[in-house]
Amino acid sequence: MAARFRLLSLSALLLPLMPMLGMNPALAEEPAAAASRCNNATLKGTYLYSSIGVLDGKPYAESGREVYDGKGGVVLTYSGTGGAAGTMRATYNVSPDCIGKAIYPYGQNLVSFISPDGSRFTYTITRGPGERPTALSGWEIRVDP
Repeated sequence: MAARFRLLSLSALLLPLMPMLGMNPALAEEPAAAASRCNNATLKGTYLYSSIGVLDGKPYAESGREVYDGKGGVVLTYSGTGGAAGTMRATYNVSPDCIGKAIYPYGQNLVSFISPDGSRFTYTITRGPGERPTALSGWEIRVDP
């Protein structure tokens, strides 16, 4: 009870000081608004990436380049463990809260968390449960807008 009283007293003392310090007391009590400035055009340009994890149930590492068109299409060129290499196309969608989703051939799904300016993002690629599980993660950085 005494600890709760002290906490209430401290907040009661600090609240009147907030305007003098340039803080809005109303904002201090409300959670931050969700970002609502992303869309497919957020991802546009050439990105370099590196992934590591499990592909088809085996350890796997990959690096490559993705070119996003800003309209929902992406072309991936990659090189991976065991001589895997190639080029493939995928589609993507970016929601207003800067979360992207892409669908790649062979049933792989990518979920990404994108910086609002689109300069970089982190991602996870998975394939549903089954005989050959896939779980990869990595970062992408835009190198050419």
